Amino acid sequence: MRERKIQVPEFLIFEKTIDFIRDFKNLEKADKFIFDFSKTRKIDSFSLLYCSSELQLYRSKNKDLDFRAKKFDHLGYAAHMGFFQAFGLDHGKFPGEAKGNSRYIPIQILDAKQIRQDAREQLINPAELLETHSEHMAKVLTQTDNGDLYEIIVYCMREILRNVIEHSQCDRFGFCAQYLPSLDKVSLAILDRGIGIKCALKNNPNLDLQSDKDAILESIKPGISGKIYKGQKRKPKGDWANSGYGLYMTSNICIEGGSFFIASGNTGLYASENKHRFLETPLEGTAVNLTLNTNRLKSLKETLSKFRDNAATNKEASKSTMGLSKSNK
Repeated sequence: MRERKIQVPEFLIFEKTIDFIRDFKNLEKADKFIFDFSKTRKIDSFSLLYCSSELQLYRSKNKDLDFRAKKFDHLGYAAHMGFFQAFGLDHGKFPGEAKGNSRYIPIQILDAKQIRQDAREQLINPAELLETHSEHMAKVLTQTDNGDLYEIIVYCMREILRNVIEHSQCDRFGFCAQYLPSLDKVSLAILDRGIGIKCALKNNPNLDLQSDKDAILESIKPGISGKIYKGQKRKPKGDWANSGYGLYMTSNICIEGGSFFIASGNTGLYASENKHRFLETPLEGTAVNLTLNTNRLKSLKETLSKFRDNAATNKEASKSTMGLSKSNK
């Protein structure tokens, strides 16, 4: 039996986690994998979701694989958040089992098909059901149901979840969140195993998408959608009519007061106020990580108004968004 021992990094934090998963996927196949968590000390919300989902997906594609872990008992927070159970290790809470508190929302798995079905049966838009989830998450993280931070978290979560329901064609999707008051930071992570951004935008005849990087750059421009586009004969009406602005608005909000990360296919884009970079991020589906610095956020009304004005008055607004365009490849 071919056995391979894998040392999990001390810090499973964002880019280190992406590197860890990429290296794991590039390993030669073995009959038995043993993950050693003895050196691991910290796991952020994005890594809780991304790492556990990738390991679970790998296991689902290799059902005869002997998949084990050791020396993980000291990671009580990760266990409580549902990290280990999410990829099949019988340790800690299951995703959705822990209730969370004012500092975190454990890994939650939502049934996208059920949300669509419930919306049809209630004769409402799925966005209305997502509003409830978004308000709950914002209330847990801010311990209030009003104010700038609360409103911005509700808005960002609703728009990202709405993109999942409307475009991904996934059956389920996951999310989790952390609030770090000592750093004045809120971090929200969402991941689905749907068709990915490039495929979701392919129905838009105005787009020339040669790569996942092209698709990501287009997705954060104002008014870009695979369902609503210029020249379309029949356009949706009502609450869904503003499709194509969610990622544009959310990415700008996060960049002004934190950072924004989106990955799909083989590419990830990280952007903050001062820098942006592309990462090699092999991913089936789409992952988003939003980081908000709570002490820098202005009122939602003022913030959204500014970005709406930019989108409406500047035909090249998409090029100025985060300073990105296809020429930046």
